[in-house]
Amino acid sequence: MQNKPPNPPFFEDFKAVIVALVIFAAAGLIGIKAFAQDMPVPAAESSATQAVIADQLQAFRSKDHARAYSHAAPNIKGYFDTVDKFAAMVSRGYGAIYSSRNHVFGRNTIINKEIYQEVIITDRHGNQWQAVYTLKQQEDGSWKITGVKMNPYKGAAV
Repeated sequence: MQNKPPNPPFFEDFKAVIVALVIFAAAGLIGIKAFAQDMPVPAAESSATQAVIADQLQAFRSKDHARAYSHAAPNIKGYFDTVDKFAAMVSRGYGAIYSSRNHVFGRNTIINKEIYQEVIITDRHGNQWQAVYTLKQQEDGSWKITGVKMNPYKGAAV
């Protein structure tokens, strides 16, 4: 039996390049698919979801906790099963939302049928916060708040 001569170094490098290209192409396709799910929000949905957020902020300012709670999605109501528990959680953990001075709506997008709405909130002390609300349309057609993530506002992104 004859032994095969070893592959030249160029061939080994070429195989490595092909494998790398396949991996990068697959990663690119995954990234494109994820980006394709990030869509602009139609005007009607944007208006409806912003109205929900604005009404909840106004309800907290006027201490109408029941009205504020009515905008919470079932997943939130599952964790906070009474108006009082919900109001206490928002008061302790989301003080800027609980007692906002004013707010301005920023960017929004749809990802996986949920709307992400940026809201710049000024709290009662004059500090600004960036809140990103997520809202999901319910079976009855209403929009409910499924979550909020807050960070100190650092200004407009470049």
